Amino acid sequence: MTNKVPGNESSTKRSLALSFYTFLSRILGLIRDHFMAVSFGTGMVASAFSVAYRLPNMFRNLLAEGTLSQSFMPIFSEYEKMGVMEARVMAGTVLSFLFLCLSLFVAFFWLFAAQFLPTLVGGTPEYGNLVVELSLVLFFLIMTASLSSIFMSISNSHHKYFVPSLSPIILNFSYLAVFFFVFPFYHEIKDRVFYLAYGIVCGGVLQLIVQGWFVYKNGFGPIFRLDFKHPAIKKIFKLMLPAALGGSFYQIGLLVDIFLANYIQNQNPGLGAVVSLDYSQRLVQLPTGIIGVALATTILPSLLKDLREGREENVPKEIADVLSFAFFLTLPASIGLAVLGETVLDSIYYGGRWDHLATLTAFFPLVFYSLAIPFYSINKVLVSSYYAFSDTKTPLRIQLISFVLSVVVSISLMFFLKHSAIALASALSAIVTSSLLLFYLKAHQVRIPFATVGKRILRMVPALFGLFFWLVFSEWVIKPNLQNWGTNTLGLSYANLSRLSLSLSILPAVILYFGIATYTGLSESEIILGRFLRKWKQKKENK
Repeated sequence: MTNKVPGNESSTKRSLALSFYTFLSRILGLIRDHFMAVSFGTGMVASAFSVAYRLPNMFRNLLAEGTLSQSFMPIFSEYEKMGVMEARVMAGTVLSFLFLCLSLFVAFFWLFAAQFLPTLVGGTPEYGNLVVELSLVLFFLIMTASLSSIFMSISNSHHKYFVPSLSPIILNFSYLAVFFFVFPFYHEIKDRVFYLAYGIVCGGVLQLIVQGWFVYKNGFGPIFRLDFKHPAIKKIFKLMLPAALGGSFYQIGLLVDIFLANYIQNQNPGLGAVVSLDYSQRLVQLPTGIIGVALATTILPSLLKDLREGREENVPKEIADVLSFAFFLTLPASIGLAVLGETVLDSIYYGGRWDHLATLTAFFPLVFYSLAIPFYSINKVLVSSYYAFSDTKTPLRIQLISFVLSVVVSISLMFFLKHSAIALASALSAIVTSSLLLFYLKAHQVRIPFATVGKRILRMVPALFGLFFWLVFSEWVIKPNLQNWGTNTLGLSYANLSRLSLSLSILPAVILYFGIATYTGLSESEIILGRFLRKWKQKKENK
């Protein structure tokens, strides 16, 4: 048996297509965040919406984008070996059981939210009530996102990534539809925030309809049966429970961050700590979402295929390639956000209710978060690798350690660094998580060639230095002169000058980075530039 399977692309190459679709979604997300910032700023309404949205988003990330889908895929793969009909029945049984559980969970939240949420968020009664009212609307997203994740997992297991990647795009369009077509008719800020919440829920329903339609169109549609005795129910929840607990430590950690930020904000009126953390974290999610989620989504089916077909020897190399590729793409993003943080914030958010103070409040958290971008990304890949071995307990133990570390560091430093301590704690815990996940992979006889990965990362240093020096020069030299000239001569606004400055920083930096990477012969660069480089080399040889 050969190691190379015809027509079987590497997960790094498949992830490029998924990264492109995710990139489109994240660009729409930046446009969405711009309108959010100028419409609501960092005041009470914005903070209430951030907290209310974080609750369902926490469970959405836990279920829809992580534990549920990754626990479902290995079992679905097993049942497909038995036959298509068995897999469809298994998927329908899981969906039916999940719908029942989620219905009870949402009903429980609706009954008791008013009793516990105001106590948790603190602040004025008006603020607490607003959080409750918005949460009651937005919590329904857990239902649509979790059910959609099963349909998306079915598509991904057949290496169909385009329609699943449309899911976040649909949600972002629901935001933009409200901004463009509803907000012009309502000027009261509280009216606007409720219409936005209803629009987001409608987007969630549309997500579910599109994903379900695509699966049925391709003949993989689940056959619904509520069978509590079906073996898949016990199997999936046996895998999912420790994974859910492990993932919940991260998500609960995010929730603890919000409540700590609420406390800091209540102690420092006008600071806008909650929204500042939220927006800086979203910027960090741009590269981690594009790269980390794409790589994690594509590596799991590849590892499952290798294990199913007896090619265990491919696993270490597959993981090592993905790790090197992740570092190649995320290290520039980490450096870029750390150096250009203030310009990035002003380019996206400045205007309306977002001012210079809001930018300064979000800047230091953004720098701390950006330091850990490579580790946020590879953690997603490494957790997927454990799931391929049906091991959800090891990530659980590691994430418990990281959760405790994050909370301890946050509480220890928040009186000195205020809300920036929360971002620093998150970065440190991500680094610790990566180290432990890599170390304990040896329990599955996976010996990652760390020396090889280390050498590949060292070969990136010249390109990274070139990128870093250009970004520092553009931020400290080009930007101040451009703003003086643009304001006095062209009369451009501060926000537009920040966008122009950002373009003049990023575009040459990208060209410089890939140029040096290609010159030094980095394989990661060739994977991305592939076809263009081959044509260029052919023309050069023909001459």
